[in-house]
Amino acid sequence: MHDSIGDRIDERIDKGRDRLLIVDGHGLAYRAFYAMERQELSAPDGTPTGVLTGFMNMLFFAEERVKPRAVAVAFDAPGPTFRHEMLPQYKATRKPSPEEFKAQVPLLQELLRLMGYPLLIQSGVEADDVMASLALRATEKGWQAVLLSSDKDLMQVLGPGVLIMRPLKSGVSSAEIYSAADFEAEKGFSPSSVPDYLALLGDKADNVPGVAGIGEKTAGELISRWTTLEAVFDGLSEVRPAVRKKLEASGLEAAQRSRDLIRLRLDVPLDLDRCLSAPADPAAALALTERLALRKVARHIMAGPGPAVPATGPEVRFVPLAELAEACCTQGPSVLAMAPLQDGRVQVAAEDGRAADGSGEEALALLERVRPAELLLYDGKAMAARGLTVPEAGAWDLRTAHYLLHPDVAEKTFPSLIAEGEAPAPALFRLRQGLDAAMTRHQGLRDVMEGIDLPLIPVLLRMERWGVRLDPSRFAALQEELAARIRAIEAQVEDMAGTAVNLNSPKQVADLLFVQLGFAPEGKTKGKTGFSTGAAVLEHLARLPGGEVPALLLEHRELSKMQSGFVVPLQKAAEEGEGVIHTTFEPALTGTGRLSSRDPNLQNIPAFGQWAERIKQGLVPVREGNVFVAADYSQIELRVLAHMSREPRLVEAFRNGRDIHRETASWVFSMAPEFVTPELRRVAKMINFGLLYGMSAFGLAERLDMPRGEASMIVKRYFEALPGVQSFLKDIVKEAHAAGFARTLAGRIRPVDEVTAQGRGGLDRVLVNTPIQGTAADIARKAMVDFDRAFRHDGEVRLFLQVHDSLVCECPAARAEEVGHSLREIMMNAATLSLPLEVQLKTGSSLAEA
Repeated sequence: MHDSIGDRIDERIDKGRDRLLIVDGHGLAYRAFYAMERQELSAPDGTPTGVLTGFMNMLFFAEERVKPRAVAVAFDAPGPTFRHEMLPQYKATRKPSPEEFKAQVPLLQELLRLMGYPLLIQSGVEADDVMASLALRATEKGWQAVLLSSDKDLMQVLGPGVLIMRPLKSGVSSAEIYSAADFEAEKGFSPSSVPDYLALLGDKADNVPGVAGIGEKTAGELISRWTTLEAVFDGLSEVRPAVRKKLEASGLEAAQRSRDLIRLRLDVPLDLDRCLSAPADPAAALALTERLALRKVARHIMAGPGPAVPATGPEVRFVPLAELAEACCTQGPSVLAMAPLQDGRVQVAAEDGRAADGSGEEALALLERVRPAELLLYDGKAMAARGLTVPEAGAWDLRTAHYLLHPDVAEKTFPSLIAEGEAPAPALFRLRQGLDAAMTRHQGLRDVMEGIDLPLIPVLLRMERWGVRLDPSRFAALQEELAARIRAIEAQVEDMAGTAVNLNSPKQVADLLFVQLGFAPEGKTKGKTGFSTGAAVLEHLARLPGGEVPALLLEHRELSKMQSGFVVPLQKAAEEGEGVIHTTFEPALTGTGRLSSRDPNLQNIPAFGQWAERIKQGLVPVREGNVFVAADYSQIELRVLAHMSREPRLVEAFRNGRDIHRETASWVFSMAPEFVTPELRRVAKMINFGLLYGMSAFGLAERLDMPRGEASMIVKRYFEALPGVQSFLKDIVKEAHAAGFARTLAGRIRPVDEVTAQGRGGLDRVLVNTPIQGTAADIARKAMVDFDRAFRHDGEVRLFLQVHDSLVCECPAARAEEVGHSLREIMMNAATLSLPLEVQLKTGSSLAEA
C-alpha cells in the first residue's frame, strides 16, 4: 500500500540515481485553482494569483522531498490531438475552464520559464503522453523519473525507475508516493493493465465509453484474473452471467477502441537535453513576482540554485593545504570557506575554486596564517562545539543569515543543502550568493547580522563554557524534601480515598474525583477520552467545599514537576560538568529573536514560589569568593511600545519615572493615581502586558474572571485613554500584511506567510507582538555583545546567563559595585529610544539573591 510522503518515501526514492521530476502542468494548475479559490488571492493590481501560489507551493514541496537533478513541466497544447481523430467526441462533455483559471495559466507558464523550468508543450498529443515518453527516455539513460500528477491514466507508466507522486486532497503541501509494487498490492493487477481496466470502466471526464454497467470492483476483478481485454472476452464462459451479458452487449472491438484512447504514447519525439535544462532569467522572474506579490516565490528565487543543481562557478581543484595557504598569502586578503567533513576532518576552499582537506588543527593553523578578510561557515557555534573555534573577525555564518531571513522556517541541515557530488566548502560560496542577495532587499537586516547576531555567537560560547555551579548539599536536601512531601501527599490522598491511587494516572485521578469523591463534572471537566483532570479543572474543584483532595493533587503535580523537570536534570547536568552546569544557548530558534536555552534549560526555572527559590539557592558562582550581579530591564516591552506608538501619556509617564500600571489604572478608571487600589492596578497590568500579545477582551475576561461585557468596556476605555496605542496596533498589523513581514526597530524581520498561527486572529496577534518583543530581544542581544566587548579580556568577570530581559554575570565580591555600574550603563545605552531604558540591579551569592 502507498504511504504518505515522509513515511516510507526513502524506500522508493533511489538516492544512488539522478532523479527527474516531471510535473503535470495543467493538472497541478487546476488543483491549485480549486485549492486556493476560497482565499481569493490577487496581486495589488487585482490580477488573481491563486493558481500561481498553489502551483508553486506544490512544486517547491515536491522538489524539497524528491531532490531532483532536473525538473520539467508538461502542459497541454491548444488544439485537437490524435485522440480527437479517433473519437471526435473525445472530451466533448467537459465544461469550459473558468475564465479566472485561464487568465492565470499564461502567467504561470511565464513565471516557470523565467525561473528556468523547461516547459514541454507539444501539439497533437497530450501532456500525459509527453510525460510518459520523457519518463521512459529518462529511465533508459539510468535516471529515476517521478511524475507529479493526480491523473489516474499515468498509473500505466509505473514500473522500474518510475514513481508517481500524487497530491493529497488535504491541500497543496502533502502528497503520496506510488510505486508499481504499491499499485499492484492495492489493485491486484499490474500497472501495464491500467488501459484495459479503464477501458472496461470508461472515463466520463474524457467522454471515453466503457462497458455499460461495469464498475470499479467488477473491472478490477476481471483484469486481476485475465490481465487483458482479449483474455477477458476469451474467458466469457467463466464470467458470471450478468457480467457476461454486459460484456457481450458492448463487444471486444468497442472496448479495444476505448483502450486505444486511454493508452499513453511512449514515442513522442523529445530532445532529452532540452527537457532537462532551460535558461533562467532571475531578474525578470523577480520583477514578475514583485508585480504579482508572490513573496514566497521571490524568496525561493533569491535563495539561489537549489541543492540538486550546483551553480556555475570556478571548477573545484583540490590541492594540498600548504599550497592553498601559499596562494592566499600571495594574493592578499581573501575570502575563504570552511566546512566540517563527515570523517571528522575539515575542508577549506578559496573563491578561485581551490580546496583542501585536512585536520581541524591544520585548518585552524591555515586561518591563523592567512587571516582571511572573510570566512564563510555554516553554524560556527556547532563547529566550535566540535573543537573548531574559528577567529571571530570576519566570520560570516550562513545559518545565522538563513535564520534572519526565515526565523519561523525549520532550518535545513548543512548536508541537505549540498548537491550530490558537490564539495561542501565551495558550496558555501554558492549558498552565500543567494542569502546575500536576499538580505540586501531588507533595509537594516545586514546591520542586525553584522552588529548583533554574528558578534553574539562567540559571546554565547564563552557563557556556555563558564556555566554556573550547583551546590550538591543544597540540592540533595531539596531532593529529599521534595520526595518526602510527595510521599506524604500520596499517603494523605490514599487515606482520604480509602484506597491506593496512582496520582500520575489521569484515569485513576478522574475516577477518584468524579466517581469516588462525587465531584460534579461540570463545565470543561469532560475531555475527549474521559473526565479532564487538567490544572484549570483542579483549581476549580479546589475552590469548592470539600476541595482538599484537588488542592493536594495540584501541589503533588507542582512538586513532581519541580523534581523531574528541574532538580533531577540540573543534578545530572552538574555531574556531567564536574559540578558545573553548562547550558546550550540557541540564538536561531525563536520567531522574535529571543534566545532559548537547552540541556538544561536555565531560562525556564520558575521565577516565584517556595520551591523555585530553593532551586535557585543551590545555583552558585563557579569561583569561590565570587558573587552574581544581575541586571533586569524594567518593563522593556512596554517602553518599546511607548516609543514605537509615540503615545504621549505613556512616553511622559516613563520619562517621569512613574508607576506605569498605576498610571494606566488612573486613566482607564478615571481617578487620581493615589486612589488606585491594588486590584485596579492588577487589572491595568494585565491589560498593558496582554496587549503586547494581542490579547482580546475575551482573553482579558478569562484572565480576570469577569464578564466579557465588563472586559470589553475596560479595553474600550483603555484605547480611549491611549489612542496612540490603538492606532499603532492597527497600523502595525496593516503594514506587516502589506510589506509581507513584521519588523523590529533594528531591522529584524518575520515573514508573514511563514508564521504558524491559528487563523487570521492568531496571525495578527503574532504581528502585534513581534515588533515589540523582537525589539526588546534585539536590545538584550546588543547589551550582551557590548558587555562582553568591555570585559572580554578581564579574567575575573564573566557573563553566564541571559533570561530574556535580564543578564547575569559573575565577578569577585569586591568588584560587584563596579561591575554592576558598568552592566547597568551598558544595558541602558544598548538602544536609543525617546524615553529612558531603566535597569534594576541585584547582587547575591546565589541566583535566588541576584
